[in-house]
Amino acid sequence: MVRAVFFDVGGTLIHTDPRTWLPPVLERFGERADWTRLRSAAEDAYAYYNAHHMAATDREKAIRLWWEFDRRLLAGLGVKNPERIADWLVENWRDPTLWPRTPGTPEVLKELRARGLLLAVVSNWDVLLPEILEAMGLARYFERIYASAALGVQKPDPAIYRRALGELGLRPGEVLFVGDRPEADYEAPRRLGMRALLVRPDEGIVPVRRVL
Repeated sequence: MVRAVFFDVGGTLIHTDPRTWLPPVLERFGERADWTRLRSAAEDAYAYYNAHHMAATDREKAIRLWWEFDRRLLAGLGVKNPERIADWLVENWRDPTLWPRTPGTPEVLKELRARGLLLAVVSNWDVLLPEILEAMGLARYFERIYASAALGVQKPDPAIYRRALGELGLRPGEVLFVGDRPEADYEAPRRLGMRALLVRPDEGIVPVRRVL
């Protein structure tokens, strides 16, 4: 019997495609992006973030990390003044429009809580994650928010899943893990005995309704 649902964040609760949040920002500055370069620009920016997020263990470091992420993304898209826009983005990081929700968020979270299920986040993210989810109005749905940078361990290391299970008093078979990464959000949880569900950003967490 499933008693709890663990969620990934990027690509699961929050859209990761810059086209979902960046166009209004560019319009604000009168800038244009070359969207034909999106794939390489996003790959570079996310590769940088993934390589450095575990060192973002306090707010100052995390904000510097996001500034460089934004600068790389904007420069990769051919934006003329990437530093100026990156400055604005990190000054306004609490703006929920910069973190667009995927479909079903927060409606499905609210439904699951109403059914008595325990919800938690287990995500490879810097230490700003709890504050980001708070700004989005989502933090209240979760019993715990586990960000890899705060724990010193990241998915798919079994230690991060075991930490969540242990602190919440759950057996693996009582948990459904929901995310968009095959290894970190599906294979690794299943190896520990959890159920798992892969989702896509365009469908969000709506499919959770079909399996619970």
